[in-house]
Amino acid sequence: MGVVEDLEKLKQLKDTGAITEAEFQNEKQKVLNDSLNNKNSTDKKSTLGLIGFILGLVSIIAWYIPLIGVPVTICGIIFSGLGLKSNNRGKSIAGLTLSIIFLVVSLINSALGVILYSNLYY
Repeated sequence: MGVVEDLEKLKQLKDTGAITEAEFQNEKQKVLNDSLNNKNSTDKKSTLGLIGFILGLVSIIAWYIPLIGVPVTICGIIFSGLGLKSNNRGKSIAGLTLSIIFLVVSLINSALGVILYSNLYY
């Protein structure tokens, strides 16, 4: 149910005498505060999804240096995962996909670097 519907119901209860003016004001404040808290929560999740998407894009370049690529992609996975239940769901999924792909690429690059280094100096 929306905020407007809740406020209309409260007004009807007040008009019929089911609740007092003080109770009406108290319940109205609860409805309005809940509305603001839900909006802030959604905004935070949208921001997390956007950060995950940006980290996914950065991981396209960061994989080249595994010491940078692995932490960037892991953070991208975490932020994108946290942002999946937001308005930016598409960006969260894209960030998650990019981060997972380039985490694998970073790990392969790291393993190849170790193999090449060990073969070169032994």
